[in-house]
Order: sequence, then C-alpha cells, then structure tokens
Amino acid sequence: MIYRVEETEDVLSEFSVLPTEALTAYLELRTTLELAPWSGAQYNPDNPAGANVRTQPFGAGHGLVSYVIIEHHEIDEHRVVVTRVTWI
Repeated sequence: MIYRVEETEDVLSEFSVLPTEALTAYLELRTTLELAPWSGAQYNPDNPAGANVRTQPFGAGHGLVSYVIIEHHEIDEHRVVVTRVTWI
C-alpha cells in the first residue's frame, strides 16, 4: 500500500528557510513515509489513542519530522500529513 504524503501550509513555508541538504534528506524520508509511515516512533507513547501521530528523524539525525497517519480503509484513503519539520 502506498500512502499519499501531504505537507501543511506551515511545513511548506518552513521549506523556504531550510538548507539544500535538509531538503534533499527530507525527500529521501518522504519515500519512506509513502511506503512505511508506521515505522516512525509514536509521538506520545503514553497515549495509545494517538498512535497515528508519529515522528521520524532524517538527515543523519539533523532533522525531525512529525506527522499524522490517516487511514480510511472503507474508501481506500491512506494519507500521511506532515505537520512539522525541524532541522538543527
């Protein structure tokens, strides 16, 4: 199953200030999000109801992405919405 990856408006505006290295690393991570979004760590392991909110490092640990996995099997909708991208 392939997930459609979307970025929020805030994330899209963050891209304009990231270095090229970060953008390249993010695009590599985006492929992972399309194929295996559940491989990221749960954002808050103490909240089982929020299991679909995940984080994943990228760019040799310089970046961190937060995202929400949305699945509606009855209408065959599988999306990942990236809500935050940080780079140090």
